[in-house]
Amino acid sequence: MTDPMIAVGDRIVDFTLEDLGGRRIETRRFYLRRGLVLVFLHEWPCADCLVYLRRISSLADEIARARSQLLAIVPLGRTLAVHWPGEEPPPFPLLLTEGEELHRRSGLLDRAGRPVAAVIVTDDTGTVWEIWRTGDQHDLPDQLDLLETVEYVSYQCPECWDRQRWP
Repeated sequence: MTDPMIAVGDRIVDFTLEDLGGRRIETRRFYLRRGLVLVFLHEWPCADCLVYLRRISSLADEIARARSQLLAIVPLGRTLAVHWPGEEPPPFPLLLTEGEELHRRSGLLDRAGRPVAAVIVTDDTGTVWEIWRTGDQHDLPDQLDLLETVEYVSYQCPECWDRQRWP
């Protein structure tokens, strides 16, 4: 049985996961400080998901300037190793989750109960403003759509605006 799908206006499921270096990352620690860009992978390794992560890696600094944090969630068992191909690790945390439990709690499973890839953009309260779900087609937002959404969400709180940026 899957949980209901997360929708725009819902709060994300709070979670604590470890990154590749063993550091614990808690979504609650970002609340009232940063919005979140959660990239849920459906499996590891997946060549298309890896290409997508590499493409959005170039946005990490711009997402940070928009007071948001990019996090990638990788569903796998503890016995599997994750290797980030290339010389440098990604400029954002790759969070490891055992199996599909977090996907299930977020309503991100297909009809057969397998995790699906998704990108979720939240504000600094954990409220979902945009969600892109995909099946096997890997139809996730392009870099420009993702960045525009993150910037739009970040400027919805007038008391938080970077007044130096706007005339």
